[in-house]
Amino acid sequence: ALRECPPHLSQRLQNVRTASARLQRVVTALLSLFRSGMNLQRQTLMGDSWLSQMPMEGLTIQTNITQPLSADLDLLEAAMLNLLDNALRYGARNVMVSTPAVNTLRLSDDGPGVSAQRYLQLQQALDTQSYEGHTGLGLMLADMVARAHGGRLTLPAAKQGFAVEIQLS
Repeated sequence: ALRECPPHLSQRLQNVRTASARLQRVVTALLSLFRSGMNLQRQTLMGDSWLSQMPMEGLTIQTNITQPLSADLDLLEAAMLNLLDNALRYGARNVMVSTPAVNTLRLSDDGPGVSAQRYLQLQQALDTQSYEGHTGLGLMLADMVARAHGGRLTLPAAKQGFAVEIQLS
């Protein structure tokens, strides 16, 4: 349809295509989470090779993975895809993925970030698992993945942009 449409419709069709791809990633992530139940297929992840399978068009991903992660790779990838998609949707162009501690994954982006009030609302919603109306699907899914691993999602202070930490147990 993009190849054959009039020029004035191409941006609309591209927006539909982008939204469809995002929805597909969200559905895949949710299915992975619900299928796994509490039977996690943990493996030790060293380095950043597992991240190379997640290209996100329009987003440059830098890594500093120095600590091991013990995680269900499918669930962790689902959480990462949603967090990366959030970063892109909210204006980030660069994301740093690092491991500040064993079993902790941090994403820091260069987007506009959120106000201090919104930051507190988001963290409170995550702490109390009161997602509806307070967080989007990306943060909710990432928190659910962290909790399935016995951890939690936190929002550390960021000098610029927005940061998220997935703490796994």
